[in-house]
Amino acid sequence: MRHLSIFLFIIISTTVFAGDYYEPNIDTYDPATGLYYKAVEESPEEGNFLSSKASHNIVLNIAIFDPAKGTYNLLFKEPQKSGISIVLFETGFKEGSIEFNGSTYSRLVLNNTQVAKRNLRDKLLVGVRNKELKSIILFVSDKKGGNLTKLAVIPYTADWHIDVKNSKLRVVHQTGKSIRIESFEW
Repeated sequence: MRHLSIFLFIIISTTVFAGDYYEPNIDTYDPATGLYYKAVEESPEEGNFLSSKASHNIVLNIAIFDPAKGTYNLLFKEPQKSGISIVLFETGFKEGSIEFNGSTYSRLVLNNTQVAKRNLRDKLLVGVRNKELKSIILFVSDKKGGNLTKLAVIPYTADWHIDVKNSKLRVVHQTGKSIRIESFEW
């Protein structure tokens, strides 16, 4: 029985953290602007991690609170039912690198050494899952949530990152032995 419990824990842990079920922890302030970002989550059903009911919350939207005005707005007009999986923004400059919120996104931020000091980008990058298309849809807005624009649809089979030094968001598609690279302004 003990071995079965360990096996089930490993299987469940692998599934929960393997992209489809991982949800970002959106409960943070931007030190550059003072804005507070909070996840608007789906209410989980009752149950535990071994039950058939949901044991995690899907992030449906992001509330952006402005402490100076005491007001907030939602980033999306409609809830994102497939879930928000990425929220990324610049928070500071330190020792030749641009700092970003959260450490879980370090694999998405490359070429981030010996960067010339510059003003932080007034950009909020948000990734929304699209299970039907098997992709992530990237949206960009200003940090207050204004001017929300769809930037790119990235299939799960593609890789992408922010090239900090060159101020680009790069999407790398590989088909067989061929590579295609798309670049977007960051």
